[in-house]
Amino acid sequence: MDTDNWIPSSYTDAMRRPDLWWEPMVREYEMLKERGVFELTPQLLERNIVGSKWVYAVKWRDDGTVDRQKVRTVAKGFIQVLGEDYDETYALVARLELVRLVCAIAASRRLRLGQIDFVLAFLNSESVFDIYIEQPKGFEEGGDDLV
Repeated sequence: MDTDNWIPSSYTDAMRRPDLWWEPMVREYEMLKERGVFELTPQLLERNIVGSKWVYAVKWRDDGTVDRQKVRTVAKGFIQVLGEDYDETYALVARLELVRLVCAIAASRRLRLGQIDFVLAFLNSESVFDIYIEQPKGFEEGGDDLV
């Protein structure tokens, strides 16, 4: 656990090395607040409350050294109820055949390929459902009766 590439599996684990993980957690939380992703609301007993969890990762440079620690807060989607929290699921995944085709075309035309990371891309999608989610651990505001 004494190296910079240690990846915690929970908030409690991350707080064993706050020097590595606290600042990325603050950046993630502030980004969610800036974009108006959530608003605090009284917890309604008749509503399903979806849990939340911090997910940790280490991003690497090309030379194999640590670039930065990355943290995301995610919903525990397995708690959601069909028809109450969602009505369909969709995973945006590229088919391997398509990736190979694009690479082959780029190679045949001597083109360069690049990569883009869309930060918080899925938070911009519309939903017809009101989804109630726990506040991220360590960043609770306003008391236990708010979600």
